[in-house]
Amino acid sequence: MNSIKREKIIGLIGQNIQGSLSPQIHNYLASVMGLKYHYFLFDIEPAELKKAVESIKIMDITGVNVTIPYKSDVIEYLDEVDERVKKIGAVNTIVNENGKLVGYNTDVDGFDEMSYSKGITFKDKKVVLIGAGGAARAVLYYLKDQNVDQLYLTNRTLSKAETVKKDFKKVMDKISIVEWNSEEKKRVVKASDIIINATPLGMENEYQDISPVKSESINEEQILIDLVYKPRVTKFLSFGQKKNAKIVSGIEMLVYQAVGSFELWTNQEVEYHVIDELIKNL
Repeated sequence: MNSIKREKIIGLIGQNIQGSLSPQIHNYLASVMGLKYHYFLFDIEPAELKKAVESIKIMDITGVNVTIPYKSDVIEYLDEVDERVKKIGAVNTIVNENGKLVGYNTDVDGFDEMSYSKGITFKDKKVVLIGAGGAARAVLYYLKDQNVDQLYLTNRTLSKAETVKKDFKKVMDKISIVEWNSEEKKRVVKASDIIINATPLGMENEYQDISPVKSESINEEQILIDLVYKPRVTKFLSFGQKKNAKIVSGIEMLVYQAVGSFELWTNQEVEYHVIDELIKNL
C-alpha cells in the first residue's frame, strides 16, 4: 500500500490538447529527479469543466495545468487563488493542497525566464501585444513592471481587449487599444520594437497558415516573440526570419512555466542544467 501512495497523478486540462508537449516535459522532470509523478492529458468539453475540477479532489490528483480555453473560466470552481491570479484573472496551475484547490499562474515566470535567457529588455520599448486571453494577461502582468514606452494591445474581438485594458488600468496606464483590421494596426506594428503573439494563430493544424501580422509590417530591427511552440517556427516567426529580425519561439516559455508548476506540485527545485537539457531535447 505504501508504494502505491507514493505514485502521484498530475496533468493538463484543456480542449484539443492531443499535441501538447506537457506530458513529455513533466514525465522527463519526474524521471530525472527520481519522483513518481505521472502526467496525463484531460481533454474536456466546456460543459464538463466543473466536473473535471471536482474530480481533482475526488481522484486525489496532485495538481493540473490549465490551458486554452479554460484559464479564466476555471477560477470560479477553485477554493482559493493566489494574489497574482487575482490581478491577472487567469490560472495555469492548480494545486490540490490536502483537498483544497488553489490556483496559481506560472506563465508570468515562464515569460520572465524566457526574456532573461534571450537577453530581451522591454524598458523604453514600443511593444505590440496580440491577444486578450490568459497568456496575454500573464504577459501584461510581467510588462507592467518593465517601464515600456508604450503598449499596443490588439485582439480579434475588440471588447475582450477593452476588458483587459480596464482590468490592468490601475497598474499600467500605457495601454492603447488597436483595432484588428485597421490601418493603425499596420502602422503601430511597423513602428514597434517588440511584437508578441499571445494568440493560437500559427499553431499546428487549424491555424498553422495564419500570421497575426503581415510580412510587410516586419523589419530587421524588431524582436518577434511567439508564445505558440508547435511548430517552432510559425508563419509569424517565418516572416521575421526572412527579414532577419530576432525571433523567439514559445518553447522556452512553455518549459519554464512547466518547471514552475512542477515545483509547486512537488516542493522540489529543478536545477538549471536539467532545464537546459530538456529544452535541447524537445
